[in-house]
Amino acid sequence: MFRCISPVIGLLSLALTVSAAEPQPKVLFIGIDGCRWDAVQAANTPQLDALIKQGWLAVGTSILAPHETKGDTVSGPGWSNLLCGVWPDKHGVIDNSFRGSHYDTYPHFFARIKAQRPQAVTASFSDWGPIKEKILSAADHAVDLPAHGASDYNNKDAELATACAEYLRQQPVDVVMLYFGQVDETGHAKGFHPKVPEYVAAIERVDALIGQVREAVAARATLKDENWLILVGTDHGGAGTNHGGGREIPEIHSTFMIVSGAAAVQGQTEDPTYQVDHVATAISHLGITSDPAWQLDGQPRGLKRLAAKP
Repeated sequence: MFRCISPVIGLLSLALTVSAAEPQPKVLFIGIDGCRWDAVQAANTPQLDALIKQGWLAVGTSILAPHETKGDTVSGPGWSNLLCGVWPDKHGVIDNSFRGSHYDTYPHFFARIKAQRPQAVTASFSDWGPIKEKILSAADHAVDLPAHGASDYNNKDAELATACAEYLRQQPVDVVMLYFGQVDETGHAKGFHPKVPEYVAAIERVDALIGQVREAVAARATLKDENWLILVGTDHGGAGTNHGGGREIPEIHSTFMIVSGAAAVQGQTEDPTYQVDHVATAISHLGITSDPAWQLDGQPRGLKRLAAKP
C-alpha cells in the first residue's frame, strides 16, 4: 500500500512546489531628461497617471546630495547619479565634460547586477550619446541613437520606443533602461515651464511612447511568471531655457520618482528622496543584496516588502 501512495504524495509535493514558485522580478527604468514635475501635472499623461495609480510617487526627489559634492545641475552628473547609484564625490562627474569620472570603481548599475547574477540579461536604449559612450557598462544589448536638437530627439525617441517595445515582446530580459531626450531639448529651445505649450506637448509625446512600451511588457509571453517594477525619474528640471547652476532653484533641483507595479506600495510622499535611490530600489526588487564594497548612496523606496518589515 505504501509503495502505491508514495509516488502520489511525491507528485503532489512537486505540484505544490511549482505552483508556489515566485514570479521572477524584472525592472524597467524609464528616464525622461529635463522633466519638471509641475509640467507633468499640467500635461495630459494617462500612462504616467496609470503608473502612479498602480504604485508610489515621491514628489520633491532631490538631484543634489545632502552633502556638498560640487556636481552641477546638468545631465552628466544627473545620469551618473541615476545610473550608478552614487553621488559625484564618488563617480567623479561634476559637469558634462565627464572629466574625472570613476566609472571603473562606481559603474553603471547593470555591472552591479551582473556581478552577482552573471546570467541576468540587461538592455539599454538611449539617444543622448554620453550614456552609451561614457556611463553604460555590462549591457547585453544596447541601442544608441544620438540626436541633436528637439526635432531630432522627437524622432529618435519614437524610434527608441519602437525598438525597446519590440525587444521586450520578443526577448528574455531582466533589466531594461530606456531614456527619452526630447523634453529637455524642447525646454532648451522653448522654455522649461508648465505654461510653455511646446514643453508640455513634449511630455505628452513621451507619455504616449511610454504607453507603447507598457503594452509590450503586457504582451510578453512569459508575463505570468514575471514581476515587473517600472521606475520613472529625471536628471533635473529647468528654469527659463536652462538648468545649469541651479543648486538654489527648486524648479531645477527638485524632481520626482515613480515606483510602479505589483511589488510597489500605493501612495504618495514628500518625504526626502534622492536620485540615487533609483538604483537601490531596482537592486532590492531584483532580490540582490547590495555589497557594502559598492558604497551605494541610495535607499530602496516604495516597495511593499520594505513597508512590511517591522
